[in-house]
Amino acid sequence: MQDKCGTTNPAKRWTTAWGGEKKLHRGLMWRRFAVSLSFLTIFGLPVSGEITASDSGGSYACFPLVGFLVGLTAYLTVLLLHSVMPPLLLAAWTCALMALVTRGFHLDGLADLADGLGGGYTRERRLEIMKDSATGAFGALALILALLVKTCAVYSLVVSRNWLALATVPALGRFAIVVCAYKSSCARSGGLAKAGIEYITGGSLLAAALFAVVFALPPGWKEAPILLGSAVACGLFVRSLAHRSLGGVTGDVLGSTNEITEVVLFTLSACLWR
Repeated sequence: MQDKCGTTNPAKRWTTAWGGEKKLHRGLMWRRFAVSLSFLTIFGLPVSGEITASDSGGSYACFPLVGFLVGLTAYLTVLLLHSVMPPLLLAAWTCALMALVTRGFHLDGLADLADGLGGGYTRERRLEIMKDSATGAFGALALILALLVKTCAVYSLVVSRNWLALATVPALGRFAIVVCAYKSSCARSGGLAKAGIEYITGGSLLAAALFAVVFALPPGWKEAPILLGSAVACGLFVRSLAHRSLGGVTGDVLGSTNEITEVVLFTLSACLWR
């Protein structure tokens, strides 16, 4: 008697089913990667059908991978131009390129969060300020300081020729987003963050953590635990701050998590490899 796989051989039936499961798994991982790449960068990959809340939540597993690709553009920029461009100018252009590749997405979140926390005295007022598209004094100051510190840190890494850290830090910045988002409450009933946050599973967190470990190792295995631990600490810190000040996280909070983590990790990297 034939089964639904169309074969009477048990071994062949098992092989056929297993092969189908592997193809399904690969297809699911590719879909999640495509969603995360399109969401976090200016690069888009085709995704068949409607993107569901489950797709959004699952895409968090690939956030460190996308961050590594963003960092790889910084690494290749330095690798190609270090011999023809002064180090400080090269550092500035490298930071500008990373902002361009991500559409300034996370920087916008940092500015909004700074304006909300600096200008509001209640949860409702802070959320209202953050929703306003205009950038205030607190947001402008946060952007200036973040870009200034990152540019100085990248300059130090360029001079000391520890360029692999340029690829590692953006990967760990996106891992911190996953740490911040996992098991968090949403400060708003809607918004970009809500669908993803509600569908992040432990499996997505584990996959993101494995990516983070792999990408933390190339600059130096002794320094990797410091960078990983700092990324987790940043994610948990912003998560705690958001729940205390806003009643939960928003898309701006997640973007801020990446920027704050990058500022901290680029600073640490410049100090570790000076």
